Amino acid sequence: MPSPDHLTQSNERALKALIAWWADAGIELDAPIVRPRAERAAAAPAKTQASHSREPVYDSPAPRAATAAAAKAAGFGDSAGSGPSAREAAAKADDIEALRKIIEDFEGCTLKRTARNTVFSRGNPAAKIMIVGEAPGRDEDERGIPFVGRSGQLLDKMFASIGLGEDDLYISNIVNWRPPGNRNPTQEEVAVCLPLIERHIALAKPDVLILTGGVAAQSLLRAEAGITKLRGKWTEYAVKDAGGEASDNNISCLPIFHPSYLLRQPAHKRLAWADLLALKAHMSEIAAE
Repeated sequence: MPSPDHLTQSNERALKALIAWWADAGIELDAPIVRPRAERAAAAPAKTQASHSREPVYDSPAPRAATAAAAKAAGFGDSAGSGPSAREAAAKADDIEALRKIIEDFEGCTLKRTARNTVFSRGNPAAKIMIVGEAPGRDEDERGIPFVGRSGQLLDKMFASIGLGEDDLYISNIVNWRPPGNRNPTQEEVAVCLPLIERHIALAKPDVLILTGGVAAQSLLRAEAGITKLRGKWTEYAVKDAGGEASDNNISCLPIFHPSYLLRQPAHKRLAWADLLALKAHMSEIAAE
């Protein structure tokens, strides 16, 4: 927390309230960098130095979003490090347990260096529905299981509301290691890890693929549109073979809002409910075939 020299009493109360709200939402705040007063004054425009001299200036890196175009440019799994790429490693897996071991041993993603655990999956590998998120958070990293924090609890409640329990679902993420500070994975991190989740989907062979959030939807569907345009619209996911090429097998796919987004924007739960009802109807159709 910056010293009173950097914050007015009013601003300090507001900042504490904001940090408390973030903590309640499950968002971690990495230690901010506060520039010295002299550096701030030198960088500030002349007309505003006096009026803003007591306000803090924070420097924090803003990772780029993981878009399809950026992931393609990064090579989808061509690791910059030594050893085999994720594509080459994942191709050796003939079943899900073999893939788990390969991912646990994979050293091509730099996120593994700062993560506590490899987060692979939870639920029933034989389930008809597979859910894919973006990356583990703090709780997931500590336990080595995806979607077990506040967003995971909401996810479970969402699917329970249409009669689906853990045995009906198989859950994983695009990235298997937690990005520091719960930030989004970068373009390069997604590109390196994408072949791993693509192989995971191919081995799980679900009837329906649910993509939670923009990172998962954009990366797996190679989509440029954001999640607000993608959500609620059924599409087809082309299953990738061991070499990364699209096969003749397609999986019905539904992008939805990430539960962490719904925790921040509860008004959009009505849209999520509409998506869940669409999923329920789709599963009823499959059962009737």
